[in-house]
Amino acid sequence: MNKKESKIAKLLDDGSLYADHPVIEEMLQYPDMEDGHLLVSRDHKGKPTGYLPVGYYYRSGQQKRLSYIAAMPNSPAISPTYTPGATHILSRLSHAYFDCDVISDLSFIPKQATASTYGMPLERYWRFFSSSRKKDLRRKLKKAEQFNIQQGNLSDVRLAWQWMQTIWEQRGNRFGNTPYDQYLEVTLSWLNTLEQSQRANLKIDKYMLGREMVGINCCVIHRYQNRFHCDDYLTWYNPHKASGLGIISVVKNITNPAMEGFRYNLSAPGINGKIQKGHQYKWDLIPEPLRLTQSVLIIS
Repeated sequence: MNKKESKIAKLLDDGSLYADHPVIEEMLQYPDMEDGHLLVSRDHKGKPTGYLPVGYYYRSGQQKRLSYIAAMPNSPAISPTYTPGATHILSRLSHAYFDCDVISDLSFIPKQATASTYGMPLERYWRFFSSSRKKDLRRKLKKAEQFNIQQGNLSDVRLAWQWMQTIWEQRGNRFGNTPYDQYLEVTLSWLNTLEQSQRANLKIDKYMLGREMVGINCCVIHRYQNRFHCDDYLTWYNPHKASGLGIISVVKNITNPAMEGFRYNLSAPGINGKIQKGHQYKWDLIPEPLRLTQSVLIIS
């Protein structure tokens, strides 16, 4: 950020995670983004009322588009518009282009269901599944009893990369021009910045099979507009020893008694009705009546 933008960010800082100066700086440094800056709204007197971090994003064969810089590098937005005064910016925008998980009552902004819901007791969550689906989930949760969950850290996330790299290579590179190893470093740098902000807690669950780590789930817990949010960033696992861990970790997070009432956000499984390869389970694990909405907007 330049000095003018830094002054605006500090002036509007409301103590929330995405208002933290180093966090904003980190987003503006994402790969594949050019001319990262703050899109600022002002009142009739010229006083800043809100901002969004934006930049020009390029994909091969497509024209550059000015896009919101999401809360995870090269990923669908999880909690992007949690910046001060975001609704003032949104009121000036129209049409559909990218995902924005916005806690807002702005009726003129189109909404789409997303892979987000509120944390709830298992008994309530269970009611929304068919008998066959319950049977399948019970089987997976029973299988998960072989795992011992321990508290992990970012060093464990680095160690887990070996499994996820192989899985993503099978699915095809969906991270634009960013090489896999660079994506890992950017992801770890981002999560470290969130941890250092002291405005969020990293909930890192390390799944152990005996003494061997076979999977890891990383969530970021923070507070925004009087509600706690649990943003589920990644689940990386050994596909041979912990198959289905993505499903298991989601169910455990949604029904975690310590997070009852939290807004639980998975990265969006797709946009405009297209589900990303390997992410159908995100829809399937949040029944339609429980899905919260997000806005889909365009900047330019």
